[in-house]
Amino acid sequence: MTSSILRSAWFRLALFVLVLLGAWFTARSTGVLAQLQIERLPGLVREVRQFAWAAPAFVATYAIASSVGLPATPLTLMGGAVFGPWFGSLFNWIGATLGATGAYLLARALGREAVRSLLGARAAALDSFAGEQAFGALLRLRLLPIIPFNGINFGAGLAGVRPGSYVLATALGIIPGTMVYTYFADALLAGVDGAREAALLRVAVAGGLLVALSFLPALAKRVGWLSAAALLGVASPLPDTLQAQGGAPAPGEVVDHVPFDRMLQAWVTDGMVDYDAFARSPEFTRYLASLAAAHPERMARADQLAFWINTYNAYTIALINSRKERRSIRDINKRFGVTFKSPWAEPIVKAGGRTLTLDDVEHNIIRPTYRDPRIHVALVCAAKGCPPLRTEAYVGSRIDAQLDEQARRFLAQTTKNRVDVPARTVYGSPIFTWYRDDFGGTLAGVGAFWARYLPEGTARDLLRSGAFTWVDTKYDWTLNLRAAR
Repeated sequence: MTSSILRSAWFRLALFVLVLLGAWFTARSTGVLAQLQIERLPGLVREVRQFAWAAPAFVATYAIASSVGLPATPLTLMGGAVFGPWFGSLFNWIGATLGATGAYLLARALGREAVRSLLGARAAALDSFAGEQAFGALLRLRLLPIIPFNGINFGAGLAGVRPGSYVLATALGIIPGTMVYTYFADALLAGVDGAREAALLRVAVAGGLLVALSFLPALAKRVGWLSAAALLGVASPLPDTLQAQGGAPAPGEVVDHVPFDRMLQAWVTDGMVDYDAFARSPEFTRYLASLAAAHPERMARADQLAFWINTYNAYTIALINSRKERRSIRDINKRFGVTFKSPWAEPIVKAGGRTLTLDDVEHNIIRPTYRDPRIHVALVCAAKGCPPLRTEAYVGSRIDAQLDEQARRFLAQTTKNRVDVPARTVYGSPIFTWYRDDFGGTLAGVGAFWARYLPEGTARDLLRSGAFTWVDTKYDWTLNLRAAR
């Protein structure tokens, strides 16, 4: 990120903070915050009921207040007290959804880039959460009342969650809580206004629902739905035996990757894959079984790395075929334009005697254990924007040479990676910014990595200097499908 862009990002973040502070001070100085105190609600309810356009005014007030972070719970209670349980729930739901969307858009527009620059290379982890996994994680957060409403609104915007996933998860997830609080407010008002015998049962039911809602997180944790990892929609930590595979080399077995090598040579051309051939092949099924039965902890370090790279690439092919997907890996688990579960979070990988996800293999094993940035040119996510899949399997005895060659090959793909020396601009695959941390944490570190694989010349000198502007090229998520012959 260039200095001018960075200054602009921090300016927008400062503006975002000023907007929130300004809204709070304005609400306080004009008495709005005082009116939103719970004890003031009965009088406010009577005033609102006399207003001709109470419903649209209430929805607009709710939406605006939530958009700038003002308290929403008093408004929810007021909606139930004024409009009753059914219309109150509807108006509360509309106002809350609009307000949550406004807060999200405000945070996304003004604060997202500054947060990403502050995180630096660690923003790759943020991308993982904010991408395909976001819908399920946000839905859980909305259903379980454990994080403040406004905190989720602004946090999702700062994280860069996709609008469609955010709005749908919010609209669905707030329904139970909205209905319970609305019903509670209406029941409580009925007890105050009269008809106490009839209202007593309703108040008791409403109180029971509130208690049940407060116990939801504990119940979810007990049944295994809620853990720190599940809540965030990311893979749980792996056992120590897998985490520690980068230790001293151990003698023992080496998986035979020759069958995979033969298949890659036969069914991969210029990085494009004949998925149907893999799907029909009993030999591919047997190779996957050999990965499941292997003991990578007994292998030498180079053989381990080759094993895990081949495992990732082979099971990516297996995932595509298991879902009969032929357009994009990102269409897996997508319904009505929304991804309900990340394809990389599917527990499809059988390796080393355990069931894992592709995210486990990449982020919990390969990256932290081997700390080699070249793995990002070797792991292939079944998209045209990925590095090309090699027509040979990785093997421990040649893995350094294979990774170096793969880096040169990927950087030579000028639609994805190129250097414009006169403009002092580097156009590079988003892979390098997503995983900047693995290249030293800076774009200068990415440039130094590139320089290792370019011939001597002005382009290499520019990369070594670090004095360039970086521009992400477009990442093509179309399936890397080989045309039928």
